[in-house]
Amino acid sequence: MSSETLMPWLMETVRKQDRDRFIAAMLSPVQRREAVLAVLAFHGEIARIRDQVREPALGHIRLQWWCDALNRLDLVDDAGASPLLRRIAGLRRWPEIRPHLLNVIEARQKDLDDPPFADAAAAEAYIGATTAPLMAAMAVAGGFPDLAEEPCVRDAACGHGVVGLLRATPAAMQKGRQLWEIEGASGPAWLALVRDLADRADAAIASATRHRLPRQAFFLIAPAVLARPHLHRLRRSGYDIQDVRFSAPSRVTPAFLWHWWRGYA
Repeated sequence: MSSETLMPWLMETVRKQDRDRFIAAMLSPVQRREAVLAVLAFHGEIARIRDQVREPALGHIRLQWWCDALNRLDLVDDAGASPLLRRIAGLRRWPEIRPHLLNVIEARQKDLDDPPFADAAAAEAYIGATTAPLMAAMAVAGGFPDLAEEPCVRDAACGHGVVGLLRATPAAMQKGRQLWEIEGASGPAWLALVRDLADRADAAIASATRHRLPRQAFFLIAPAVLARPHLHRLRRSGYDIQDVRFSAPSRVTPAFLWHWWRGYA
C-alpha cells in the first residue's frame, strides 16, 4: 500500500471501527491527522482480537505478536511489516508513543479471559486502563505531548469508554458474553448498576469539559462530548440500555460545536 492510498484506508478503517474517535480525529491538526488515525487503526486491530478468536490462548498469541512487532520496529528494517506498522514506526516522537500502545495491549489481555465485572467500580477501572493510554498516544501523535497525562484527557477517555461499554452490553449479551456478575438485565440491582455507571460517566465527562484546551487539542476530549447526549437519552428511557435511541450513532450537535469553539486558539 503506497503512502497515497494509506490515508484513505486509515480514514475508512477508523470510520467503520470507531465512529466517535474518527469524528474526533477529523478535528486534529491537519498535519498530524494521519498519525492520529494510525494510532486509532492500531487500537482497532487490538480491540477486535477478542471477537476474532475462539480460544483465549490464540488471542494472547496475537496480542503478543503485536507487542513483539512494536518492540522491534525501530531495531530492524522489517520489509514484511504491514503498512500500518511501518506508518506507526515513522510517527514523530515514536519512542514516546510506543509505551502507551504497549499499555493498550497489556490492558486488553483482560478481554480474552471474559471475567464478568463485579460492579461499576471494576468496570470503570478496566475502562480507564484501556482508554487512558490510547488517548495519551493520540495526544503525542497529534502534537500535544504535554497533554498526554492531563487529568481532563483521562477523564474524557474514561467517561466516553463507560458510555461505550453500556452501549455495547446488549450486543455482548446477544453473543452470550456475561459482562456483569448480575444475572439478567432487569430488576432493582441491574437498574442500580446502570445508574451508577451512568453517573460515573457523567461525572468524568463533566470534569473533562470544565477545562478549556487549545481548539486544536479538542479532539482529545471530543469523544466524551459526543457521548453526553447518549447519557441524556439513557436517563429519559429510565436507564433502559436496550432502548434503540440509546444505541443510535453519535451526532455532531450544536452543543458539540460550541464546546469545540470555546477552546482557545
